[in-house]
Amino acid sequence: MTTLNRSTLRRLKKLKQSSAVWEGDRRALPAKIRQPQDSSNIIPLHAHDEESKPHCILWVDGSMGMVRSMDVVDSAVGQEAFVRALLQAIEHPQSPAQPSLPQKILVCDRELQFYLRGVLQDLGISVEYVERLPLIDEIFSHILESFTANPPVVPEKFAPALHKQSEHLWRNAPWNTLWDHQVISIKLDHWDLDTLYAIVMGKMGLEQGVIFYRSEESLVKFRHRIVSGSSEDEIEETFLHQDCLFNLFETPELEMEDDFPPLPFRGKIRAVPATTTPMKPIYGALHPLEGGRPYLYDEEAIALTVALEALNKFWEQHHKRLNANFGSLSGTYTIYAPSLDSDVEESIKVVVKTMPDLANELHQLVDEDDDDDDAPLINEDLWPENALIHMMTIPWEQVDFLRNASIHQQLSDAVTAIAPARKGEGLPGLMIQTSRPKALELIEQINEFDGIQSLCFNPAEDIFGNACQLGLMVMGNDDLHLFGEFDKQTLNGEHHKRWKQRAKTTKGNVCVIIAMGITGASRGNPAPHHILGYYEIKIIDDKELGLGKLRAEPAFDFEF
Repeated sequence: MTTLNRSTLRRLKKLKQSSAVWEGDRRALPAKIRQPQDSSNIIPLHAHDEESKPHCILWVDGSMGMVRSMDVVDSAVGQEAFVRALLQAIEHPQSPAQPSLPQKILVCDRELQFYLRGVLQDLGISVEYVERLPLIDEIFSHILESFTANPPVVPEKFAPALHKQSEHLWRNAPWNTLWDHQVISIKLDHWDLDTLYAIVMGKMGLEQGVIFYRSEESLVKFRHRIVSGSSEDEIEETFLHQDCLFNLFETPELEMEDDFPPLPFRGKIRAVPATTTPMKPIYGALHPLEGGRPYLYDEEAIALTVALEALNKFWEQHHKRLNANFGSLSGTYTIYAPSLDSDVEESIKVVVKTMPDLANELHQLVDEDDDDDDAPLINEDLWPENALIHMMTIPWEQVDFLRNASIHQQLSDAVTAIAPARKGEGLPGLMIQTSRPKALELIEQINEFDGIQSLCFNPAEDIFGNACQLGLMVMGNDDLHLFGEFDKQTLNGEHHKRWKQRAKTTKGNVCVIIAMGITGASRGNPAPHHILGYYEIKIIDDKELGLGKLRAEPAFDFEF
């Protein structure tokens, strides 16, 4: 057991010991009450896990009826925190109490009693067990009474309709087509809302969903401030100046296989049932004066439901034309909206239109910012829609198989030199899986770029200053193509670490595989005949590119 330093004991013994009896206890608080990290009063949009519920440590003077010290700690923190709070109560108590030692301490936890007896044995403080601590019970009762829980994320009456439209949006997945500068207006004329301006997020593989700005002014101001903002503080303030409702989606991390599935020389690969990607909708609102809310009030829930339904109908009517280009399109829809005061739905007309002129204006803002930065152009449009891009490791015998297969190949003398030694588990690779026509078209495009030269993981940060890395593919003509964004959690994950370690074992030699068979059991598990292209390349250090730290945009996590 950890004990107090002798010097600390000498210092404490110099204090006057009163005849007071103190009470001490540690109790769990609701998850929404926790020690603030700064002065912000913004409510987190993502609820904390049960295991991370905060605990409150209280030391009170039962004789005087006053709190001497209080601390909020994580539930995982040990008994040492209890002693730290006690030393605070002894030496630096809350006003008007004065520094002193108590004569007796009362606790209602046997284990804590024995622990404190060992720590305080040289201070002449009696530690006793009691079943109840009346004063602390009263204080905690007041704390819990004064705590007002957030309302439900969506009012119960309106939740089913909103969830239905949200699921519909997830299935439509407009982020596979639309960019975040392409604006769609939704004219409501209800619930004190004239027109909402919808921005679809997720084209770049970041958080997916739709943001509905309450005014065109708010949207345009936000984009201007993002482009002009430089410091992290400015960007955070800009984020909180948005005036919008939103429906985003949280997709839990799926466990991915570390290695490429075996490529048999005969027989068939065992069929693996296809899985669907789970999703969790996130609803909320932002306002310059209210900050962020991870929940909706009645009128907001109704308005968001109607806006989503209108957007879904518009997408189903025009998605083929939107796939071709973002031109002038419109649609008028009759939607039955939930009523605030009754169970009878209200029929309203909603007009939905694309806004190509505003889209061009927002796109030019980014282009101007790129020109000012004088940064090299990083392309994001090489990979086919819905392509699966996966980091894996190919066993050496399968490398031999691919090098001798009748497919499009780009072979490297460096791999030829290291392959016989067969060091490590295999050759690290990047698999790009799509449909056959798109895979063949991708191979043709790569040929036009003079093949693939190398891969690089370049340091970057999102607009809120969170560190990440951008996976860049350097083509033979020196063009740069983004193939992935890796956040801190991914970079620290075992899968990513092992992949990079294996790349070190192979002296920076890796490969890129292009495969068909994106649907069904072959998704992520292609058979030999699915593989159409094989490229042996190098991983290079980011210093070779000389890009420095990049800014990854957009990156709206909606976590405060």
